[in-house]
Amino acid sequence: DVIRWFGERDKIFNVHFRNIAGRKPTFEETFPDEGDIDVIEAARAYGESGYTGMSVPDHAPKIAGENAGTVAFAHCHGYIRAVLQSIDALVD
Repeated sequence: DVIRWFGERDKIFNVHFRNIAGRKPTFEETFPDEGDIDVIEAARAYGESGYTGMSVPDHAPKIAGENAGTVAFAHCHGYIRAVLQSIDALVD
């Protein structure tokens, strides 16, 4: 697994969580809980490899409505934070 390989060698310096549906060149950005990547397993792999650095949302998908960008980013940030806290609770 790529995350574990780089993590065990201390070669991960910053994590930008994002998720996608599909493959290059026609993929679509999704919210972290909606794409093809298992974000929970990825977060677990970062932790098991010893990564303790920063983890932040990458791009948030576009949504409609007032303050859409802020709402989309808040959803991404909250989901990622909950995933990381859940993994920490399982490890402790």
